[in-house]
Amino acid sequence: MNDAKAPPQGGAINIFTPREHVMRKTLIAPLGLAFVLASLPAGAAELLDRVVAVVNKDAIMQSDMEQRVTQASQQLQSRGINLPPRDVLERQVLDRMVNEQIQLQLAEQANLSIDDTQLNATLRGIAKDNGMSLEAFADKLEQDGMSLAQVRDQVRRELLVQQIQQRSVASRVRISDREIDRYLNQQNVGSDVQYHLAHLLVALPQEPTPDQVKAARAKADSLRQQIEQGTDFAQLAAAESAGSQALSGGDLGWRSGGELPTVFADVIPNMQAGQVSEPLRSASGYHLVKLIEKRGAGKALISQTRARHILIQPNPNLSDQQALERAESIRRRLLGGEDFAALAQDFSDDKGSSLKGGELGWVSPGQTVSSFETAMNGLDVGEISQPVKSRFGYHIIEVEERRQQDVTNSSQRDKVRKTLFQRKLNDELEAWQQQVRAEAYVDNRLDEQ
Repeated sequence: MNDAKAPPQGGAINIFTPREHVMRKTLIAPLGLAFVLASLPAGAAELLDRVVAVVNKDAIMQSDMEQRVTQASQQLQSRGINLPPRDVLERQVLDRMVNEQIQLQLAEQANLSIDDTQLNATLRGIAKDNGMSLEAFADKLEQDGMSLAQVRDQVRRELLVQQIQQRSVASRVRISDREIDRYLNQQNVGSDVQYHLAHLLVALPQEPTPDQVKAARAKADSLRQQIEQGTDFAQLAAAESAGSQALSGGDLGWRSGGELPTVFADVIPNMQAGQVSEPLRSASGYHLVKLIEKRGAGKALISQTRARHILIQPNPNLSDQQALERAESIRRRLLGGEDFAALAQDFSDDKGSSLKGGELGWVSPGQTVSSFETAMNGLDVGEISQPVKSRFGYHIIEVEERRQQDVTNSSQRDKVRKTLFQRKLNDELEAWQQQVRAEAYVDNRLDEQ
């Protein structure tokens, strides 16, 4: 089956990410970073391999699909969701692998990459979520027939997909001060209620015919009727939803009222826990939304770090290796007792902070580039880092203090900006994924013998 036609992206230093970048890092849900340890079926490596799909210039192999089906099965079972029939699960998994491959190709064209610092930090987070150290996690993977290298490759792919989504979708979402003012006038932000939601999408093409719209609505009505008759929503989402969270039973997690997609915003606040909405139409198709539970929003506490740094930046007269050696030399001088502020004033290439002795002030999550933040978060108070590489050069970082900050009132406008950003992002992400799918060449061979 062919889904579409054949295929056709100096100034002042600022280690802080732009405001929209700060938000988008946590707003696009990962495809599968809630990794579940899963044993591969015995003899899986002995299966006769074949191509199950061609995506532009790349092939998806049956062995890769089978491994992902196993992981999806384990993830669904860990959530207590009954598995759909094997052929249905295979189609769902392959469809997501096709979408992933298209987005990886876009990331490759855009020369995106994941550095080892970011990848290792993500892997440590996955290991922690499984209650293990990274070393114990690697040992467990070996016992289960996988290797840490395989998991690293899978996580790298998922992070690249997030990057291209952020660049292609989040980067074009803009929130004006007027929109923030209007929202503040209409909402009582401090009393936001949060909603735990699950979602099922019956997709429509970009320019559907009346018959396609009618068929999609009929399918959505039928699925809702099955749910009312007792079919488990999560199981049905895993089998039927075209949404990106289908293999998590459609679970969207907790959202504040302002973070609800526009198509849901007027419906969810009036629903009761356990209730499923009528089919809701958007440009992406028909949505069924289940309100699992709701709660009142509490205080917004964030961890902040007071830090300072010295930046050594490569330039035409200073190679990358020389910049690293200079950073290492400065670190040795710091460990030998020399004054951080004085060395920052003498050597740091971040002119914005060097005049203040390298001081960055209180840094909130997401304010700095990922490699800097990861290294900073791994330091104890008073500890001086090894040279940390970012796109700006090599940083020597010292953590001076940490605190928990209540931002419920003081950052009200930032909260509203994030809320409106999330709403617009949710509206555009599904449409973008459908667009890039429509522009790609996809040959699905799963049903061929």
